[in-house]
Amino acid sequence: MKKTSNGLILSALIMSVSLLSSCGQQKAKQDSGTEQDSTEMVGNDKDEHGCIASAGYIWSEVQQNCIRLFESGTRLEAVDGKSSSYLVFSPDSLKAELFFSNDTPSEILDRRSLPAGDYAWNVEDDDTKNVRRIDGVWTISQRGKEIYRQNQKDVDNSSGEVLTQTYEGVLPCADCPGIRYDLTIRSHEKSGEGTFSLSQTYLEAEDGKDATFVTNGKCITLQGIPGEKNVTVWQLVSDNGDEVMNFLCENDSTITLIGDDFKKAETELNYSLKKIQK
Repeated sequence: MKKTSNGLILSALIMSVSLLSSCGQQKAKQDSGTEQDSTEMVGNDKDEHGCIASAGYIWSEVQQNCIRLFESGTRLEAVDGKSSSYLVFSPDSLKAELFFSNDTPSEILDRRSLPAGDYAWNVEDDDTKNVRRIDGVWTISQRGKEIYRQNQKDVDNSSGEVLTQTYEGVLPCADCPGIRYDLTIRSHEKSGEGTFSLSQTYLEAEDGKDATFVTNGKCITLQGIPGEKNVTVWQLVSDNGDEVMNFLCENDSTITLIGDDFKKAETELNYSLKKIQK
């Protein structure tokens, strides 16, 4: 089954999400970035390494494991704003692996010592990507030009602890019994920006079997919708920027999927997700 686009879903659904504070936040322990639990894998497709792509898992050579980039990688955005990349290190940090949202093949880089005592990850090739940590944020450059940079807000300790919120629910579907949403948003408690991972499972979509699609990206907090200025909207923007989804924060435990025009669907069908404890 082909994943339904946002416009089609709001004619028959709606689509979207964003971030933070007014919806109420659940504190969570910061992930170590390397721990993976194979029992969390859901889906029905596996690659040659046993990674379930539909559940967001991908094989990492440097970790020799199936990982979710949202959990194990550091997200960087292209300076032109058109794509993103994820940086994953080996357990000993001697190697770095780069994953790109624009279908560019992943790359593995070796750690090298710099004269000033810092490190860089690259290969012996003038055309290689070069990974460095500069002023506290990770950067990727090529031929001396910076092409990706980590969001400064992701490392700003003054923004408080990292919080994780998870919402779930089954929303209407035009051609299947429903779409199960599993949305996780991660951000600093005082920041209006963060990252998200959204799993959409189309129930009984393919010959009676479920079909799952995973989208990662950044979260942005917006204020106000038509007719209501004092409400919070969480907007999700996918890594490639080709999907934008909006959720209205109803209260501390409920968010509602709204349209691209920031209006609720005029229907009695349920478009809300509920916060869960994980």
